Amino acid sequence: MANSPENIPLLNLKGYYAGLMSRLLAFILDCMILSIIFLFIGWFVSITLALLQNLSILGIDFDNLPFITKIISVITDPYFISVFIFSIIFIYYTFFTIFSGHTPGKAIMGLRVISTKGKGISFGRSTLRLIAYIPTLLSLGIGFFWLIFDDQRQAWHDTLAGTFVVYTWEARPDEKFLKNVFSDLP
Repeated sequence: MANSPENIPLLNLKGYYAGLMSRLLAFILDCMILSIIFLFIGWFVSITLALLQNLSILGIDFDNLPFITKIISVITDPYFISVFIFSIIFIYYTFFTIFSGHTPGKAIMGLRVISTKGKGISFGRSTLRLIAYIPTLLSLGIGFFWLIFDDQRQAWHDTLAGTFVVYTWEARPDEKFLKNVFSDLP
């Protein structure tokens, strides 16, 4: 059959600007990965705090070790927790974007962040891109949906940082879907 899925060529999407759905799915994957990281850190901290509390129940006196009580008060302080969470998110996005061109979520979706000159991005540009998420988010998401109307598929944070998000691999249409479509044709 001339229209069978095997006869349909690969779609070479390398270098094409990534659309809203692929970027949204990459963002959701990154949020899931960060959630797992935060769950693991929270689990580790709670186990450590429970262990220290159990040591005090067993009669080990922390009055002679004031630095331990200071450490406990610091890591349970809401301001410290906020700065810590922001630091992890900052490191996650900047580290992966600088060294590999994409976060794990973008890698799974076959996306890469590049500069407007087509090269990898620097620490400064990656930091600016992350900070530029703030107005994009504060606009109730309009900054993200802007990429639907932009010819180069740039959201506000991409425009402010001078970056593009592009596809990095070739795509093959879903063959099961195509078999069902082509089997219904005369």
